[in-house]
Amino acid sequence: MNLLDGLASQLPLLLKAWLLIPFLAAFLAALLPPVGRPLVLLSSLFTALVACNRLLGATPTELALLGDLGVSLLIDRLSGWFLLLNALLFAAVVLEGWFRPQFAAQPLLLLVMQGGLSITCVATDLVSLYVTLELVGICAFLLVVLPQRDTTLWVSLRYLLVSNTAMSLYLIGAGLVYVQRESFQFTALDNLPFGAPQVFLLIGLFTKGGLFLAGLWLPRTHAQAPPEISALLSGVVVTGGIAPLLRLAQTDVVLSGAIRWVGMASAVLGVVYALNTQDAKRLLAWSTLSQMGLVVLSPLSGGAMALGHGLAKGALFLCARQFPTRNLQEWGSRAMTPVALGVLWIASLSIAGLPPLAGFAAKKQLEAVLPAPWSWMALLVSVGTVAVYSRLWTVGFQVKSQDIGDGGPLLPQLLAFGVLLLPLCLGAEAIAPAWPVASSLLTTGLVFAAGLMLHWLLQPVRPLPLPVLERLDQLLGGAVLVGAGLLAAFAGGFA
Repeated sequence: MNLLDGLASQLPLLLKAWLLIPFLAAFLAALLPPVGRPLVLLSSLFTALVACNRLLGATPTELALLGDLGVSLLIDRLSGWFLLLNALLFAAVVLEGWFRPQFAAQPLLLLVMQGGLSITCVATDLVSLYVTLELVGICAFLLVVLPQRDTTLWVSLRYLLVSNTAMSLYLIGAGLVYVQRESFQFTALDNLPFGAPQVFLLIGLFTKGGLFLAGLWLPRTHAQAPPEISALLSGVVVTGGIAPLLRLAQTDVVLSGAIRWVGMASAVLGVVYALNTQDAKRLLAWSTLSQMGLVVLSPLSGGAMALGHGLAKGALFLCARQFPTRNLQEWGSRAMTPVALGVLWIASLSIAGLPPLAGFAAKKQLEAVLPAPWSWMALLVSVGTVAVYSRLWTVGFQVKSQDIGDGGPLLPQLLAFGVLLLPLCLGAEAIAPAWPVASSLLTTGLVFAAGLMLHWLLQPVRPLPLPVLERLDQLLGGAVLVGAGLLAAFAGGFA
């Protein structure tokens, strides 16, 4: 008992040490590149331990560094979901490419990105969040541009430009909040009259989280990046903007309403374009834009939704190395190896919401906490999600002796996919232990039937002449349009 009491008294110090571990490991990886990959795994292990501690009911811990205007952190159950996703996905990416050649700077960038994402999950002051989001954005840019391919150079520069523009607006919003409340804390937004400060902050976080028109940079960037980087971008990097949005939704009812409306619009937009695209990786990327919209609908279910989506989407993008072709029109005549096909089916069925996978439990939790009209809209989006992933279920399988990657032994890749898929297969009970079996199974059956029917009806008419939304001027204009819409809506008394 004395030992436990001693550990409890030292918990703040241990948590501060944990936050520093990825950055110290990055410094060591710069000096000794061969130890970079093991250091990422070690950092992931410590992050997983902290996450499990929070998810198993530990008392939330508040940390305040450098005085009242310094760094403010809250390590609680909400952050636990995102920290666990952070740990598992980084570990899986490193394991999957264990024997694949890599750039010397990659482990260093992964460690800095992981440390930054951990802080975005627990930050409760606007300035610390700004610094870490910018740090994560720079690391993401460098990881995408490292291969120096023509297909990635422009999209990475475009991402950096859009991200920096949005975060400049965010910083202006933080300054306006301080002018009115003399505080950078999230709680300073509580009961603050809705206006320019909140709009500037939301534009930055919507852009980072890949939501609605502010997130139109996402599909092309995630589709063109290397598979392991796409897995990180779609699985966990977008949560750098999503986790703070959920915290802000907990802080202020007005902000919660604005975030919910934009989230639903993002969910619908992503499904529509994912149903229409003929590129398999772009389908996954548009689906991320849609699923992030569902994640922000409620802080009560957002963490579980983010974990279920991030693990599945990470597995799908890593599995993209074995896609027979990116052209979905040719999938019916192509085949994949049995292991790769199993990864594809388990991950996509989890996002689609098939019981008893974790994605199903997260969707049931979301439907349970949403008011009736929103719950029905989320259900309709689920129908579209089933139709989206039905397009991947037409591929056949072939028995081959080759491994599921593009080089290296099979064991590290199996370990990587096991890290991602085992929680999807076993985690449903932890997310929603008391879901009503009969009614949920009936609803899920109807959703899958409707989704398959929608896929069948759209098959002869694809691609539809949808407008192109991904030019650079549209990316910047989309974020501005979202902000103007929010200001106009709330000026007119919308709540």
